[in-house]
Amino acid sequence: MSENVPANTDLLYRLHDRPTPIKAFLGAIQHVLAAFVGIITPSLIIGGTLGLGEHIPYLLSMSLIVSGVATFIQTRKVGPIGSGLMALQGTSFGFLAAVLTAGFVVKNRGGGPEEILSVIFGVSFLGAFVEIFLSQFITKLKSFMSPIVTGCVIVTIGLSLTKVGLTDLAGGFGAEDFGSIPNLPLGGGVLASVVLISIINNKVIRSSAIFIGLMLGLIAAVFMGRIDFSLVSEAAFFTVPIPFKYGFGFDWQAFIPIAFMYIITSIETQAI
Repeated sequence: MSENVPANTDLLYRLHDRPTPIKAFLGAIQHVLAAFVGIITPSLIIGGTLGLGEHIPYLLSMSLIVSGVATFIQTRKVGPIGSGLMALQGTSFGFLAAVLTAGFVVKNRGGGPEEILSVIFGVSFLGAFVEIFLSQFITKLKSFMSPIVTGCVIVTIGLSLTKVGLTDLAGGFGAEDFGSIPNLPLGGGVLASVVLISIINNKVIRSSAIFIGLMLGLIAAVFMGRIDFSLVSEAAFFTVPIPFKYGFGFDWQAFIPIAFMYIITSIETQAI
């Protein structure tokens, strides 16, 4: 523990402290594992719901690559872009309904998977400029955001993610064995182990609760025969990002809900 941290605090390190390489590595691995599911799950849900089939592996790869690039820019602060803080950039479950709406707009008029992705990426690209525009003055609204307002926003975000967590615990979106007996003890066991490890007196072990819980869950899943690496072996070792791979489509019906979600997430970020 850093010498600068008082003995009566639960903090292991302050903002500018530097842990040893091995502790930094373990902390980074835990952070990535905790965020991994949240980053790829929206792509899985969107791909499965819209019937994107063979394009799903590419979407998963791009979700991870973009998350890594955006996190690097956010933490390293490239020029005026970025906060300079350890803020992992991922995907927002709040966009699921809007993106699915955009996809069904195209699908209902007979569009195929590539046209669906073309419109989704096109309206998302243009919608990002809504957030860029809001970023120029939204900080001035902070004076109107009392602790009660920001607290309510944060609680609402947490409650909205509860459904996602419980769904994953029961087997995941669209699982054929959703809520089955093997799924619930496995997910519940991981949750229980994380909670129990979090109350251990040793601060280093306690800070690794998520990592240890996930590893215990993985080992248990292997012994239960619930791990299948066949699809992993068939996937490409590396996927090269291709800008505008599916073209650049646009539809006003698809754009409006996406733009609205950019406004909501801008306010949400400012509140946090």
